[in-house]
Amino acid sequence: MANKIVDYYSQNWQDYDKWYDKHQAVYQSEINALKKVVPSGRGLEIGVGTGRFASPFSVQFGLDPSLNMLKLARSRDIKVVQGLGEYLPFKNDSFHFILIVLTIWLVDDPLHFLKEAVNTLKNGGTLILGILDRKSHWGKYYEEKAAQSKAYSAGRFLCPEEIIQIFKDIDVEFKQSFQTLFHPPPNLKIIEEPRKGFGQGGFVALKGEKIK
Repeated sequence: MANKIVDYYSQNWQDYDKWYDKHQAVYQSEINALKKVVPSGRGLEIGVGTGRFASPFSVQFGLDPSLNMLKLARSRDIKVVQGLGEYLPFKNDSFHFILIVLTIWLVDDPLHFLKEAVNTLKNGGTLILGILDRKSHWGKYYEEKAAQSKAYSAGRFLCPEEIIQIFKDIDVEFKQSFQTLFHPPPNLKIIEEPRKGFGQGGFVALKGEKIK
């Protein structure tokens, strides 16, 4: 992950967290989709930020490079560790599941990033990704916004098909996905219920299992 992205979040962590309060319909719709795929057990969120996604699912551990964000995540009862997903400071076979939400598009090498995550999963453990589908209206909207930002210019949105291909390359079996954000961006007014699959919604939650 580029230093300029880390610096951006370290400086704008309060605005980041407040965004979820201002856009409750988007946030709760994404939570509803993730509910379909997040299991129980010892979990880690990589790119935990302020804990907005880890906290509702009682994810015990969170990793992020931004110390300011981690302070707020800690207040949400998450055991936090400062670090990068490319170099996880955890032993292999440590977690029953790993959650990665809206983070993968910021990393330079998604394959290496996810392979590192899988190393820390127990055999049969679950890998969950929440992404903005690059092919959707929401993906295109935020891709255009990112292109206008110096902090995000190096980022790259992915589509579900690309994530599923990476799963194959790192010995993860794709199990299922749920999608939401069917209405156009940016101002969603109602909380949406997720639908199975992908290709229609802007946000997709994908579930894979580490092959034993």
